[in-house]
Amino acid sequence: MKKLFFILLISVLSIPSFADELPLKKEKNSFLKKDNNGEKCFDENTHIINLGVGFGSRSYHSIYRGAGYAYGRTPAFSLTYEQAYPKKLGPGYLGIGAYLGFQHEYSKYDYSYYDNSFYLNTYYSHHKWNYYMVAARGVYHWDVLNAHNAEVYAGVIVGLRFQVHSYETNDPGKKDPYTYSRSFAYPAYSAFAGARWYFIKNVGLFAEVGYGISYLTGGFSFKF
Repeated sequence: MKKLFFILLISVLSIPSFADELPLKKEKNSFLKKDNNGEKCFDENTHIINLGVGFGSRSYHSIYRGAGYAYGRTPAFSLTYEQAYPKKLGPGYLGIGAYLGFQHEYSKYDYSYYDNSFYLNTYYSHHKWNYYMVAARGVYHWDVLNAHNAEVYAGVIVGLRFQVHSYETNDPGKKDPYTYSRSFAYPAYSAFAGARWYFIKNVGLFAEVGYGISYLTGGFSFKF
């Protein structure tokens, strides 16, 4: 009887210790971890640089793609900077900053035909486009979605997209000039949403959906 009572006593005393471990295990597996100090990964002292690679973009021109044609496009590369507005606004923090983006695109057409002397001539017609984007960003970081190691945020981007188009051919049947380069500018604006996770204290991964120079962007965040 004494032995049974001793076993029951040990079991009861161990319940609080076991219960205290449960929240810790749950917190360990949580994406938005919270600590006892209420620390946020984005607050009034935060500065962030994002280096991103984007996919899924649109063209401002159409290209026929058939025999003899080659077409290619690089990913969109972006650099963004963000710092917090010094005062808290509503239920979160406002981040303001700048966006720089770049992407290259090309189209090549190599072809041959006989001239009046029945001589086979080989010609080329090459197009190149470089896209640049310069913009301002405003990002809102809600407290409820802002923990010490991860966050979810949303914002807007407003700026200009520049297109530099160059063309070159050796076909005498084409109209002059055989080479040229010209530039265009377009207004650019979009809403976006994103998430960021810091796998070490000041270095993390981010992903955003929304049109900057591409529709989907991901990369590294550096906080200082």
